[in-house]
Amino acid sequence: SFRHAWDRWIVAWMLPGAVIGIALGWAMAAMIDEQALMGVLGAITLMFGVYRLWIERGGRVAAASTSPGWVGGLFGLATGFTSQVAHAGGPPFQMWVTPRKLPHLTYAGTNAILFAAINWLKVPSYIALGAFTRDVVIAAALLVPLAIGATLVAVRLVRVLKPERFYTIIYVLMVLLGARLMQVALS
Repeated sequence: SFRHAWDRWIVAWMLPGAVIGIALGWAMAAMIDEQALMGVLGAITLMFGVYRLWIERGGRVAAASTSPGWVGGLFGLATGFTSQVAHAGGPPFQMWVTPRKLPHLTYAGTNAILFAAINWLKVPSYIALGAFTRDVVIAAALLVPLAIGATLVAVRLVRVLKPERFYTIIYVLMVLLGARLMQVALS
């Protein structure tokens, strides 16, 4: 839906790091405490979301970030690693990309393109780890209609959403996600 509106520069910097992160996550899968990783990621995500809401409170507009591409490579590594280990690659992506203040459709397209590539890149490692059991494949197949419906609703929402509200919603969702990741980690 957003394949014509994405930032090639961001994907070009993040994807190589994500490939390394996926490989590290696969190699270290048996050694990683997923709950601890989710707790740390949750705390960082929660703090980042609150921080961004604070600096942009009352309609203030913070200057867009101009951090160099190599920083995106590091966030790409974190995105690939956390996506491989805990299916939680969104927060590192958001921490580097949201401060760049892309137009909201470009942000959505960049997110979609990057995570489509990351998810396909994870398939061989999941096969190697034996993650595609019969039950997993059946559950995934049963959820396809729900995934399609949810995607269509989300695409419509992003398209009708006022651009000036987009990032506030992203930051609020980051706070909620961070809290949820911490809750899962502590349970």
